[in-house]
Order: sequence, then C-alpha cells, then structure tokens
Amino acid sequence: MKQLLKGKTFQRITTALSVGLVLFCFSGAVYAEDFNAEIAALKAQAAEQQASAGQLQSVANDYQSKVSQLQGQINSLQTQININQLQYDQLSAQIADNEVKLDTAKAALGADLKNMYITGNETPLEMLASSQSLGDYFNQQQYQDSVKDNIQGAMSAIISLQQQLDDQQKQVGALLGSENTQKQQLADNQAQINALLAAAQQSAGAANQLLASTNSQLSQKEAQQAALLAAASEGHGSMGGSGGACDNGHGNGGYKASWCNAAQDSIQTPSGLNRECVSWAGFRWPAFGGPANVNWGNANTWDDNARRAGYVVNNTPAVGAVAQTDAGAFGHVGIVEAISGDNVEVSEMNYDGFGHFDVGTYSSSYFKYIHP
Repeated sequence: MKQLLKGKTFQRITTALSVGLVLFCFSGAVYAEDFNAEIAALKAQAAEQQASAGQLQSVANDYQSKVSQLQGQINSLQTQININQLQYDQLSAQIADNEVKLDTAKAALGADLKNMYITGNETPLEMLASSQSLGDYFNQQQYQDSVKDNIQGAMSAIISLQQQLDDQQKQVGALLGSENTQKQQLADNQAQINALLAAAQQSAGAANQLLASTNSQLSQKEAQQAALLAAASEGHGSMGGSGGACDNGHGNGGYKASWCNAAQDSIQTPSGLNRECVSWAGFRWPAFGGPANVNWGNANTWDDNARRAGYVVNNTPAVGAVAQTDAGAFGHVGIVEAISGDNVEVSEMNYDGFGHFDVGTYSSSYFKYIHP
C-alpha cells in the first residue's frame, strides 16, 4: 500500500507515517475494520488458549516426571528383589543338600547302632574271651565309641547348620515379602498417576486442537483481509477514477474534473480553493453523511468551527470522519477511508504541496476527528 512520499517539501503538513497494509476501497473499508476487530479477538483468544494448553502440558509433564521417578524406584527395588531371591534360592538348595546329608548320617548311625546292638549282646567277659588279646578288646571298644561320637557329632553339626539356614531363609523370605509389597504399592501409585497423565495429555491435546482451530480461523481472516487489501491496492478506481492534473500517479479520487484540471488555487470551490485539502474534504465528506458545501476556513480552524456548528470532535477515528490537524502553517484535513490497527487511511488533496490527490497512511493519534 502507499504511504506519503518521503523527501518532498510539504507546504501544508509534515507528519511521521506508520506504514502498514490497510484497505482504502470504500466498498471494503467497513469490512477491513471488522476484520481488525475479529483478528484482534482471535489473537487474544489464541493467546488464552496457548496459555491454557501450556498449563495443561506442564501438568502432564509433571505427571510424566512422577511416573518416571516411580519407575526408577520400581526398577531399583526389583534389582534388590532379584538379589534377595537368588540368596533365598541358594539357601533353599543348601537346606535341601543338608537334608540329604542328615538323612545319610541318620542311616549310617542306624546301621552302626544296629551293628553295635548285635555286638553289644556279648558280655564284656565274652568279648574279652573272644579277643585275640587284651589290646584287641580295648581297640574294639574304643572303635565303637569313636564311631558313635563321630556320627553324633556330624549329625549335631548338620542340625545346627540346618537351623541357621532355616533362620536365614525366613529372614530373606520376610524381606522378599516386604519388598514385593512395596513394589506392588509403587505399581499401584504408578497406575494411578498414569491414569492422571493420560487425562492430562488428553486435555492438553484437546487444548492444542482448539488452539490450532483458532489459529486456522485467524489465518483465514488474515488471508481474507489480505485478499481485500490486495484487490484494493490495484488502484483508486472505486473512489472516482484517475487522470487529470491532480493525479500524480495515485488517482484523482473522483474529484470534479474542472477543479482537478485547473491550476491549483485558480477556482473557488464551495469549501475553498481548488486542489487544496479543504476543497477535497468538503467535496468528499457528503458521501459519508457530512454536510454539503461546508466552508470552515483554513484546515487549522475546522475543529473549532465544527464544534461551534454542533459536530462531535474527538480523538477517536471512524470511517467517514474528517481527519484534522493544526500542524503546519494552515493545518490539514482529509477523510478517513479505512482503519487498520493504530493507523488510518486518509484520502487527501495537496498532500505534497502541489495540489495532487493521494490516500496516505497515518498514525491515528496524529489527527483529531470531526464526525458527520
């Protein structure tokens, strides 16, 4: 879109321009304003939805972190359970091995006792008589006593070891039971948090979908506005065509041909000399409901004269209002054709000091506005 030409010497106005895409085609000006409001509302809505989606995702991330922490605890506990289970299995194998040894010892002791019982039916005198010598007798007696002592000692050792292994196995078994209970509790907690995580992720996903839908609507609105702006930027034909001495490549706005083609300030129009800003404003304003043939003097007096005539003058831009400033030697006036954000599109004559027509982009705060 056009902005005021830079580097020119202006007789009536000097302004700092804010350049942006705005719609100056009359048939679309209201739509441009509507689009701006809709786009602003959608952006605000998208910002709220973005914040909500971010919060929900933060909650989901927190749940995910807790799930991971619990999984780490479960894995650590499972490692300890595996170690204790191995120890428990080893104790079980040792107990089974000792039981075999104890059974073997019992069988050996039983056989020896049986043999000793048979031998023991002999009286000492008979055992002595049957011995080759007194030494044989004592040796035989000592051997029997030694065998009994050895078997009984071995059995006592096995029984003692068996008791120790049983005690250790009970301790390890109790520890395994406690650890498995802890593991189950952790798993239950993890399952609950996983359910919360799934719900949070679903909510975050729904929020992101809503945000995507809003952003899609926003893109569509911006695309529609851009299409209208592109169509409007093709020229000012809808404002009355182009050509004549007042057209400097920006159209003529439909300004009366005899005024446009005549030398600047050579004709007195109802609102002032031709090809001046006041002449254009008086010519254009009736299209928006303004008074015909208004003549309030130089542009820098229009606001005061408008108030005295009963018109509303304020700082609020509106399509169809007269944009007025006291800046420069004589001030400046134009007609607000469109509003885009903080900018206004103002149709104006003599923007360059040479009586040419243009539609310029201004910051809306630059002007006061006279409403029809």
